[in-house]
Amino acid sequence: MKNIISSTNNIELNDIEIISQIKQTLNDSGWVLLRGFSASLPKFSELLKQFCHELTFDPAREFADKSSQKVNAGVDPVGLHIENGNTPFPPNLVAFYSAKSAKKGSQTTLCDGAELFQNMPVELQQAWQQTVTVSRRLPSHLWRQYVVNQHPDVNSVSNVTEKHLADFIAINKHQRGTINADDSLDYELDIMPCLPMKNASLLGKNQTEQFAFANALLGPSFNYEKPNYTFANGQPVSEELIKETTELAEKYTQEIHWQDGDIAIINNKRVLHGRRAIIGNLNDRNLFIGMGY
Repeated sequence: MKNIISSTNNIELNDIEIISQIKQTLNDSGWVLLRGFSASLPKFSELLKQFCHELTFDPAREFADKSSQKVNAGVDPVGLHIENGNTPFPPNLVAFYSAKSAKKGSQTTLCDGAELFQNMPVELQQAWQQTVTVSRRLPSHLWRQYVVNQHPDVNSVSNVTEKHLADFIAINKHQRGTINADDSLDYELDIMPCLPMKNASLLGKNQTEQFAFANALLGPSFNYEKPNYTFANGQPVSEELIKETTELAEKYTQEIHWQDGDIAIINNKRVLHGRRAIIGNLNDRNLFIGMGY
């Protein structure tokens, strides 16, 4: 597989030659798998620094160290999505480190959103080039932790005020929020399901700009309330549209069959990822995530 970089001659993860290969593969294909290297959580964190000048975190996840978090999304299949796609600032890059791989199932699924968009019928392309509003209710501890992660002047959930939330909301004109009596937050975010790409290697006939279907519309809500999706005209995103897109995406989906020590790095603004069901004991799997800009 062209996306796999294997260790040779005991070369280290942070070797300049490996970093160069990773960057080239990410540019060409949108994701890369590193296999056979001497990997550990500290080495994974160091590798992240080669690609991210700022790390981001999911408020619903437990920290593994200062740079990464633990992945725990149950045992059921996880639909294709970009990481934190229903937040105002999805990371540019997401990486996974498999310290202990499941004995059966748990393959990570990957779908190049640029290839998917290119192979959509025109009607489907046009549907997904409309603005979509994501709306959901966030419990107090989650929205407050997200503000802590994003706001430079607050470092504790207990210190978050309405002013801090207002500051955060004002950063992105496409988001809105209202605090409820129980301190939950009714939150709305306008997104573009298809993102323009800088690398136009997959341009089709008569196309002047290349897009990638890159969002969380097909994906999970394991740690959050399931959102509602509506188009700008007020029409809900139909189950039929989601089903058609999901079935088409499956035709262009690849799988990572994890081995202990594997590291995957993904362009989060281009490539969707998900997971097949975990078969057996959840403790047989130990996966970490890091992400940033």
